[in-house]
Amino acid sequence: MVLVALTGAVRPAAAQGAITLTYQMPGGNRTALMTDFARGRPAPLVIVLHGAEGSAEQIRRYLTWDEIGAREKLVVVYPQGVRGSWNDGRPTDGRRFNPLSRIDDVAFIRNLVADLNNKGRIDRRRVYVVGLSAGGHMTNRLICEASDIFAAAAPLLATLSVRWSRFCPGQPMPVLMVAGTEDPITPFGGRAGGVDPDSALHPVMDSFAFFRSRNGCLSAGERVLPEQETSDNSRVFLSEGTGCLHAVRVYRVEGGGHHTPTRLQRRQRPPMGALLGQQNHDIETDEEIWAFFAGKRRP
Repeated sequence: MVLVALTGAVRPAAAQGAITLTYQMPGGNRTALMTDFARGRPAPLVIVLHGAEGSAEQIRRYLTWDEIGAREKLVVVYPQGVRGSWNDGRPTDGRRFNPLSRIDDVAFIRNLVADLNNKGRIDRRRVYVVGLSAGGHMTNRLICEASDIFAAAAPLLATLSVRWSRFCPGQPMPVLMVAGTEDPITPFGGRAGGVDPDSALHPVMDSFAFFRSRNGCLSAGERVLPEQETSDNSRVFLSEGTGCLHAVRVYRVEGGGHHTPTRLQRRQRPPMGALLGQQNHDIETDEEIWAFFAGKRRP
């Protein structure tokens, strides 16, 4: 599904230009954009995955990770999906019969992290992944199949597919989710499977329960966040696992659509974005994610 919410809603180019990384992979070369604010020292790495039919440059300009990276001295990498897509492991729309199903995006991300580590550019214990929409579904695959790489993950606007709840072999890790209750693309209440039952999506709160169980949480609590904007017809509720071995958090945007909340005018939806529902303006999602990631390290 096209993330029209991004069309026209871009920020000015970052002061520091991005470097293009190129990797030789089976099926052809793969690329990623990198902004390195680490000043020659091994630094935390944040990998940011774009949505369907999106691009690395588009998501770089839309989100605020370059600004966070400059402030926190991070390395930020924006990989490019083949034909703007990710092989996130879901069999939806017959994708298992699609040529893209032969693309090994897990290997691509592994290769990218290994290369930056071998070059001494990153702190191997502090590697994080954020994915938006289809990139969020790819993030769920990485949680299950590449947990040895990451210290924490944030799948956004992407609930858990039934496939991964049935078989998720990786080690538990901290997970943060963001979901709108009126999302027309990734329904908050889940979605039934088609020909293949594994294509079904769990309801968001069932996904939250899955990660709580996986991460050893004893219970959960919820609180409403302060309302900063009263005209957006939405409120943010934060649910968190309690007594967890690894943190689990979900921002439930009551009335929210297929957008991540933002406090910044330049990230607010353009006219076409209205097709994807309401955007909340009570929190800045990227800042919430970094606050969650910042203290997390792999053993």
